[in-house]
Amino acid sequence: MKLIVVSDIFGKTEALVQLTDQLSPRYRHVAVIDPYSGQSINFKNEETAYQHFQKYCGLNKLNELLGTEIEKSDEKIDILGFSVGGTSAWEISGKSFSKPIRNIVCFYGSRIREKTNISPLFPTSLIFPAIEKGFELEPVIRIVEKKKNVEIIRTELLHGFMNRQSINFSETGYKYFSEWLVKKAA
Repeated sequence: MKLIVVSDIFGKTEALVQLTDQLSPRYRHVAVIDPYSGQSINFKNEETAYQHFQKYCGLNKLNELLGTEIEKSDEKIDILGFSVGGTSAWEISGKSFSKPIRNIVCFYGSRIREKTNISPLFPTSLIFPAIEKGFELEPVIRIVEKKKNVEIIRTELLHGFMNRQSINFSETGYKYFSEWLVKKAA
C-alpha cells in the first residue's frame, strides 16, 4: 500500500517529514507532493507562503502533480492532504483513476467551498476546523455531508492545527489526529 501526502502552502517541512515518518511503517511506500519539489523554504508567515505558492505553483499544478503520482503507482493508495493539499485531494476524489484509491483524508481544505459540486468516488474524510476566516463553514458542510463516500469530522481547532509552522498549531490536535491517521492506515 502507498501513502501520498499533499502538503499545504508551506511545502515539505520538518513537521510534515515527522508525520510521514510516523505513518511510514504502515505503508510500503510514502510519497510527498509539495509545491516546491521538495525544496525546504522557511517562510516568515502564512501570507508570505501563500504568495509564494500562488506565484510558483497554484492549485492546478498541485492537482497535476498529485494525478501523476497516482497514475505511476502500482498498488493501493491512501491520500492525505492539508489545506490547499486537502483541496487538491478533494478534487482528485471525484476523478476516476485506473489505480485503486482506498481512502482520502482532507484536513481543512478551505477551497472545497468552491468545489461542492464534486462527488467523491472513494471514501473521503473531511476534517474541518471550528471556523474558517472569510467564509461560513456550515453551508459547505451541509452540502458535502450529504454526498456518498464522505465522512465529516468537525473539530474545535483552527485551520493549520496540524502544521507546527502555523500560528494555529495545536499539539493536542496534532497528537490526536496523528494517532487517528495511524489507526486509519491499518
